[in-house]
Amino acid sequence: MALNTLRIQQFRNIAEAHLEFRSEINLIYGENGSGKTSLLEAIYYLAHGRSFRSSRPEKLIRYEQPAFLLNAKVEMAQQIVNLGLQREREGELRMRLNGEDLNRVSELAQLLPVQLITPESFKLLLGGPKERRQFFDMGLFHVEHSFYSLWSKLQRVLKHRNALLKTQKRYNDEYAYWDQNLTSLAFELQALRQRYISALDAAVQPLLIEAPWASALTMQLYSGWPERIDTPEQLQQLLQQNFLQDLRLGHCQFGPQKADLKLKVAGQAVEEVLSRGQLKVLLFALKVAQSNVIYNYGHKKPVLLIDDLASELDDNSKRHIFSFLNTINSQVFISAINTDQVLPAIPDVNPALFHVEHGQITIRTE
Repeated sequence: MALNTLRIQQFRNIAEAHLEFRSEINLIYGENGSGKTSLLEAIYYLAHGRSFRSSRPEKLIRYEQPAFLLNAKVEMAQQIVNLGLQREREGELRMRLNGEDLNRVSELAQLLPVQLITPESFKLLLGGPKERRQFFDMGLFHVEHSFYSLWSKLQRVLKHRNALLKTQKRYNDEYAYWDQNLTSLAFELQALRQRYISALDAAVQPLLIEAPWASALTMQLYSGWPERIDTPEQLQQLLQQNFLQDLRLGHCQFGPQKADLKLKVAGQAVEEVLSRGQLKVLLFALKVAQSNVIYNYGHKKPVLLIDDLASELDDNSKRHIFSFLNTINSQVFISAINTDQVLPAIPDVNPALFHVEHGQITIRTE
């Protein structure tokens, strides 16, 4: 799977662009504010139906234009599929696959596994559990076909239970019904997540073999409930015992919606023992490992977007990170201010080069 071509119309400061990409590495360079990140954002939007920079769709539409359009040709299973997406200023989102309308963003996302690394991606390591949960669930979505159905059912159960907390102040048969559904789904989802984290851990270790601290790195999945709970019946009993506190908080305290990935070095949280450069190496290793797991188990070639790769990297960290690109099973898009920040570090790779200036994208050769 690879993004072969992309046509962009009226997106941010890009009035029009028709681009052909290589299936390995594509380097996008230009001054700050030129539109490099907008190109990455367009690719991300095509796969996720949302931006990683703004929650307001109208901000993405070029000045005084009614809508933006994205059209792409994606190679998958030795076939070319056509993807189209249009976002209007009023907010309406239209998606098409081979000329047929799509109703859900998840249908689009399944076709194009896109990961992103930006200077803000440290939230994966330094932020709350939600960041890490979204990370490993994205990989699981592309690897395990049953995941999305389970996850969707869980969201519906939680929605009903949390709504009930606003109206029913005593634990009754209705709570018992939703709790039975919740706990059954919880253990099914936990089994999928645990299997996935084991595969992710195995994929991370070879990438970090040269990092002296990596031998003490551990990756543990927290289920969202105490370790002593090992059956759905025990979890249901725990939910009933904590009902009054749920009532005060207005939501369920235990369950897979509270899961987390605990990353530690020699028993201590990684943010407490690793330097900024080492954390960035770990961040890249996790993203590359996830790409490789999706490729090996989901049988899809993911896309990895790297914005401002050279930011905050010392020479040793840069060497580690560029070595990952030699083992990644992904199509990679890298943005940088100039080619000298990237090309000397990948002498054996011949990337496609795109120069961006004032929203104009030009294919270059060097």
